[in-house]
Parts: sequence; structure tokens; C-alpha cells
Amino acid sequence: MVCVRCGRELPEGSLFCNICGKRQPAAPAPQRRKRRRAKGTGTVYKLSGRRARPWAAVAADGTLIGTFADAGEAVTTLDAVNAKKVAACRLAYTFTDVYERWSALHFPEIGPSGVSSYRNAYRKSAPLYDRKMMDLKTEDYQAIIETMKAKGASRSLCEKQRQLFSQLCQYAIQQDIIHTNYATGLHLPAANAPKTRVFSAAEIEAIRGMVPDKRLGETAKIALVLIYTGMRLNELLLARAENVHLPKHYLIAGEKTDAGRDRTIPIHESVEPYIAAWLGDRSAGYVIQSAGGVPRDHNNVRKSFQSLMKRLGIDGVSPHTCRHTAATRMLAAGLPVEVVQQILGHADATTTLNIYTHPDVATLVSGVRKMD
Repeated sequence: MVCVRCGRELPEGSLFCNICGKRQPAAPAPQRRKRRRAKGTGTVYKLSGRRARPWAAVAADGTLIGTFADAGEAVTTLDAVNAKKVAACRLAYTFTDVYERWSALHFPEIGPSGVSSYRNAYRKSAPLYDRKMMDLKTEDYQAIIETMKAKGASRSLCEKQRQLFSQLCQYAIQQDIIHTNYATGLHLPAANAPKTRVFSAAEIEAIRGMVPDKRLGETAKIALVLIYTGMRLNELLLARAENVHLPKHYLIAGEKTDAGRDRTIPIHESVEPYIAAWLGDRSAGYVIQSAGGVPRDHNNVRKSFQSLMKRLGIDGVSPHTCRHTAATRMLAAGLPVEVVQQILGHADATTTLNIYTHPDVATLVSGVRKMD
């Protein structure tokens, strides 16, 4: 054979020319070197063993962004991270990491009951705690909802769970961790018909008759104050003494929403003596407080309330029934709906009308007969 470049005679099967060094056709093709990524842009490599997602994408700082089914997906994801200049450690945030950062910003802006509701929803999300936020999709959140439904959770509890997921997704979107709110597609159980009723006039008088009782008299006073003010139980228990203005017949209290927080609540003359007795000579602290100067425990008050109702033979009620009763009686007395809305602290008047009012047959009939 002869060299393809210089034409010199070569031994048969030579791979290179011993004169000019030219590679001959019999020589195998040289292996191409893999293109190296630019310095500071991370790396993509294949993990050992048999895996469903064997390709790993690692950021320049050494943070594992994720594992992928093929090299192309890993490269694309790594390039997207570099293009957006998103910190790789942020993409590694778990569900718990996002919750802790979101709650640190959100909890100072809401009331204690809202914080408690979100914490309860977070506890139900335990299977998601250690999973990366960027890997979670709608089906992962739906699995939590389905578990709650299987345990008999109400729609309202499932709605609160969806609200937590939505808030966390929104926070993750703001941090460029994900780009879609995967909570918007969740399916919740059908809404149940409202079970709340209102106290009749006879039941209210029966409660009033328990005021002198040594054991349950204090609870009867609390129930009457709730019925005549429309406050939530927690709002009454957390009301501050300095915010009560008895000479002007109102107090400042409220929580849960912007519309309900620190609102003006009129005090009916029939319950003013109870509030005056609770305050005594105090000008500070809570309206109703324990011997230690802290608010009464709401769980204990709820238990006492049920004992009172059992003594009176009143079924199917809770402390929140007092709030429904207040709304119904205020509207029946002729107060404009926007005034009742402000007293109750509702952001939307439809909540006042559709949920918190339960007019009886007599009220409906008398209202129609007033028509010309």
C-alpha cells in the first residue's frame, strides 16, 4: 500500500505513514471528545446503576437540580436555570422549605384563627414535606385531598387545604421555582347543605334564665353577648378591655379578615351589664380573662356551652349559632344589609345574606304583607 498523502510505499495494514505521519484509511476513526460545558454553568452526568431517571443536572455551586429520564431534558433544565439566573439552591426547596418561608411573611398579616387553620392544613400535608416543590404537580396535591375525603373531611376543610396549596404555589412562582399554580385544578367534595340554624326567641329567653346559675351562668352571659353582638367566640375572648367604650355603647374587636379586624361592634343594652361586670375596675387586659390574666381557653368555653345547651334541651347548635342568630335578628329588626355586613365584619354582603341569615316563616309572611 502507498501513503495517501506522500505516495511512499508502506507495509500492508499500516495505520499511519512512517514518513509524513498521515492517518491511513485502515486506521479507526478517532473518538470525538465530548463538548465541555462552559465554566460556571454546571454539569450533566449519568448516574451508575439501572434507574428510571439516570441523568443528573448539577448547578455550578454543586447543588443537585434534579434527575431526568434523558440527557437532553437535563441539559435543557440546567440551561433554563442558568438563563434565568435562579439560584440552584432555591430550586432544591422542599415543600417544607417553601411553607416556612411563605408563613414567615404571611402569618404576621392574619389573625390567630387563620394561622391555626393554615397550620392544621400543613399537618395534613405530611407526605409532601420532603419532596421538592418543583417536582410537585396537581395529582400530588389531589392525593392529599383524596385522603381527607376518605376520612370524612368537610368541603370547608378541603377548601382550606386547597387554599394553602395555592398560596405556596403562588410563592414558588414568585421565586421562579415553578411556573404554574397546580392547586387551581384540584377537585373538592360537593358542598353540603348548611346545617346551622338560629336560636328561637323562646330559646334565647331560656338562656337568659340561666344567668343566675352558679355553674353555667357565666357561659349563659357569653352566649347572650354573642347573640346580641354577632361576634365570633374567639373575638369575644380576645377582646381587650381598653377597646370597650361602654358610655358610648360600642367596642373595638375582630379578627380573621381585613374587613373584620378591629371593627366597631355596637353593644346592646341588654348585655351591657354583663360586660360591665366582667371589666369591673379594670382598664387593661382582656374583657373576659382567667385568674392568670390571660384569655379564657376557647375549648373550655365550648365545652361549657354544650353543657348549657344540654341542660336546656337545645340540640344542633354551637357558639357560632349565636352569630347566625345575631345576623338574622339584625336584618329582621330593619337594619340595612350593609350595616349588618359591617357589624359582622364580612368583606362581601352576599356572605351576610346567603349564609348568615335564616328568616323564619312568620318573618317572611309579614314581610310580604307589608307590600302595597
